[in-house]
Amino acid sequence: MSVAPLLRDPRPTTLAPPAAVASVAWARGLTIVAALVYAAALNRVYAAKFSPLYAYSGLVDAGPTTAATIVVAVLAALPAAWLPIAARRPSTIAMWTLYLLGYVPAVIVPLRLEGDLRAVLPFEGALVGSMALLILIVRVRPPLVRTPQLTLTDFTRLLTALGLLTSLYVAATFGVHSLPGLAEVYTTRAQFDTAQAGAVGGGYIVPWAANVINPMLMALGVARRRGSLVGLAAVGQLLIYADTGYKSVLFSVALVPLVYLAVSRASRSFGLLAILATPALMVGAVVASSVTGHWSLTLATRVFATPGHVGWYYYDYFSTHSLYRLSHSFLSWLGPSAYDVDPPQLIGAVYFHHTGTDANANLWSDAFANFGFAGMIVFTGICGISLLVADALGRGRDARVAGPMLGIVGLSLASSGFFTTILTQGLALGCILMALMPSVSDDVAASAHGSNG
Repeated sequence: MSVAPLLRDPRPTTLAPPAAVASVAWARGLTIVAALVYAAALNRVYAAKFSPLYAYSGLVDAGPTTAATIVVAVLAALPAAWLPIAARRPSTIAMWTLYLLGYVPAVIVPLRLEGDLRAVLPFEGALVGSMALLILIVRVRPPLVRTPQLTLTDFTRLLTALGLLTSLYVAATFGVHSLPGLAEVYTTRAQFDTAQAGAVGGGYIVPWAANVINPMLMALGVARRRGSLVGLAAVGQLLIYADTGYKSVLFSVALVPLVYLAVSRASRSFGLLAILATPALMVGAVVASSVTGHWSLTLATRVFATPGHVGWYYYDYFSTHSLYRLSHSFLSWLGPSAYDVDPPQLIGAVYFHHTGTDANANLWSDAFANFGFAGMIVFTGICGISLLVADALGRGRDARVAGPMLGIVGLSLASSGFFTTILTQGLALGCILMALMPSVSDDVAASAHGSNG
């Protein structure tokens, strides 16, 4: 029986033979080339498809020079030279998702919006430094942490119960609705925000289910060949999308099997496979729009352009206005805020001219809104330490089951602030569930004895 891929801390004990070194160098070189191709593809798709359709919402194309475009493409590809290619740790999966769907758009899109390299270079330089710091931190060997583990049967029952209970909660609290079209999601979202204001725990239970419980349950169902678990998780995700209109939830339904396949079939080449697949998916969504209508293009815009679009607005505004300094969060006791609303509502009102718009930004833009460039460095450091904790808790666990959840953690960091990702979006819960997972050796042993949970 084959052993499932482990999330582990590599401990090399022998010198690699020349052939292995050459193979690693070839993979690294190909990864860097693929990163440059991704940057070029995003530039091309933005100018040819994203901007013409969504210029009314601010996705304009200022037509930067070729030289400026090349400089920014190199900055976008630079972390590909440092990121671990093999998925040996939980942090690797999260960081590749953050890099591909958060960092690259945050570097590429601002130049398309402004057209002037000098205007965007300070922010872009801070992004490069932040990403380098994050990679440096997670390369540290995490401490050895031993936690109580459930058996495979008990862990399956726990996830199943959580998936069932959260779906029942969503249905009972927010109702069961038909799936909204992508043009209708903002109306659905506004209705959900109104309903959520009076719902006990809805601000946590819904994202926990969407980002942690259902993705892990779906992956566990595939790993154990349990179609009922996959079905329960998929229904839960579609129920949440129907009630919330969150396009990220709809995207996660596709992200889970993609990460699962990458981890289970090519864990040693995870980063290379991810960076090859990402531009292919983006271009595929654009091509498919000629058949499906604008919905696939709208989804691609949300995933590949919006993080950079909204993230730049944060820098543009808070580089000339008062910072929040977490006065809207747990540091509110230090003094009154300069604003009456949270950053997403403020940016939504200023740049999208519509009160009630939640213009959520990535980890680094949210950090800049709070403490400027210093905040980007500090928040990145705290994020790196948190990912080290995830590495410690996830050592020896089944990467096929934990991997999709970690991919969604990266997706959350690409579109939300760090502290929001930890609590509201479910990173803390994901770490707890990962710690409770049986080790891979226990998983295989239970399966060999015919355990059916």
